[in-house]
Amino acid sequence: MDNLAILLNAIIGTLSGHFTSMSHRTYWFFLLCALILTFFIYIKNVGRDWSAAGFIKFVFPKKVWLSRSSWVDYSYFLINTFVMLLFFVPAITLIYPSVISIGFSGLHAISFPAFTSAPPGVGVLYFLCLILVGDFLVFLSHYLLHKVPFLWQFHKVHHAAEVLNPMTVYRQHPVDIILTGVLFAIGTAIVHVFFSYVFSTPFSIWKLGGVNIVLLLFYIGGYNLRHSHIRLSFGPIFDRFLVSPAQHQLHHSSIEKHFDKNMGLVFATWDRLFGTHYIPEKDEHIELGLPNEEAKDFSSALQCYLQPFKKAFGKHKIVTMLLAVGLFGAGSTSMAGGQYNPPNNQLEQLTWNEVNLALKAGYRHVIIPTGGVEQNGLHVVLGKHKGVIKYTSDEIASRLGNTLVAPVIDYVPEGRISPPEGHMKYSGTISIREDVFEMVLEDTAKSLYQHGFTHIYIMGDSGSSVAAQDRATEKIRKTLKAGQHILHVKDYYKNHGQIEWLKQQGYTENSIGNHAGIRDTSELLVAMPEGIRVDKLRQTSQNKGANGAYWKANPELGNEMLELKINAGISQIERFNGHKFAQSHTELRK
Repeated sequence: MDNLAILLNAIIGTLSGHFTSMSHRTYWFFLLCALILTFFIYIKNVGRDWSAAGFIKFVFPKKVWLSRSSWVDYSYFLINTFVMLLFFVPAITLIYPSVISIGFSGLHAISFPAFTSAPPGVGVLYFLCLILVGDFLVFLSHYLLHKVPFLWQFHKVHHAAEVLNPMTVYRQHPVDIILTGVLFAIGTAIVHVFFSYVFSTPFSIWKLGGVNIVLLLFYIGGYNLRHSHIRLSFGPIFDRFLVSPAQHQLHHSSIEKHFDKNMGLVFATWDRLFGTHYIPEKDEHIELGLPNEEAKDFSSALQCYLQPFKKAFGKHKIVTMLLAVGLFGAGSTSMAGGQYNPPNNQLEQLTWNEVNLALKAGYRHVIIPTGGVEQNGLHVVLGKHKGVIKYTSDEIASRLGNTLVAPVIDYVPEGRISPPEGHMKYSGTISIREDVFEMVLEDTAKSLYQHGFTHIYIMGDSGSSVAAQDRATEKIRKTLKAGQHILHVKDYYKNHGQIEWLKQQGYTENSIGNHAGIRDTSELLVAMPEGIRVDKLRQTSQNKGANGAYWKANPELGNEMLELKINAGISQIERFNGHKFAQSHTELRK
């Protein structure tokens, strides 16, 4: 019953997410933007004779929204959400991390040349390449679905729609979705591997609300009108470079001269290169659906699933049945085998059922990171340790795999409050008693063990918490049950080799310093650059609370300092478990 409840919650969450999450094309705000654009189109058509009732009829004609074709769209959307969630999404999501792992190993094996740091502007180049490659691969998938007869039988499901509404976008056979998903995952993973390896930098795409900004602008610009009866052209100039709703509506036409035209998603460039670009005339006549009344073969959700197999394999019913069973069975096996990947490593950013699904999928390792709220001179914010540990723990979890990260425990022992000592001499520092800190660690671990985590790694970024973490770890170890494990990842803080590395680069002990110096400052320039007061960074004297040549800090040093900590943490965890989980980029190059 618990599994059924989890599955139902996941399905309901996925269904509602199509309208409440920015990562979906039918997010309510994107639909609202389409509605606003429709209003201006309506006003342009009727002028001063507009009315609210007229606008509603313009947007929601019964012949579109209540047609048999639309009802197939709605039912198919509901059923396909379940099918994709249960069978196909788990399999598709395995591809991207697999290509990442294979890619890094392959580049290392052939000793592919790499820079020690990224040149200026390479982040912009990475973003542009990822966008262009991703968009081209979506076009290529669409092109193959039209041009390969076998694949066309499955893509007919989408083209069988005889009217268009925003839900028509989801009328896609799983074979369509798998082909596009696999090509997109492989291509974008290769781009990510190449840039990350060659430029020694963990690049990330520019996003807002989980959506890359190019797609976000595209969705806001009337994407949902592509599958609608509302004609919107971007004009003769922009239609040469961007795929407008009017161009995509013509793509659905069954008139022969419109066949296989305008197959791009965002950019029309690919259509122009492949000779499939077509800018429709104003009010050009189109006929939606498939020629020769073939759309009748897809008049129910069930037919949309089964007809493509029948048409692709003809009379070979046994082959058809085996392929369908094998396709669904493979997805089912992936789910049963635990191939679920939570949307985030951070425990606090997951729902309880997402954590439960992750546990069932083998995510039994969890990091308990500790930070600190302490003074760091005039140039670094009090939350330095939280910024750094959140960055490094997330990276370690990603490289280990099957590992989540608990919320950072931010309050740690920083010195006696009365009389003030250590960092407590400076305003804003917060200190708690060591026994209280130890109890917080103990109860945090007990909570995580109770829910099924088996391996807990306590990892701190502040020297003042090391002794208390040692004691808490020993107390927890005495209470462990069979199969439960605890480790204080002390090497992350004490045996990372940062000072030795800096000395090899020519830095002296005085220039390195030991608090809010060149190491801490460089780390934060990467992990949380907004935590640096740039105007104070160049102040080389009278910076109380800091020492060392912090003004020499830079992101290149920060990347190396963070990498040393990450590698030290991973190495200790791997020694503790007796086997390797992953290899860092630095280790791969040695």
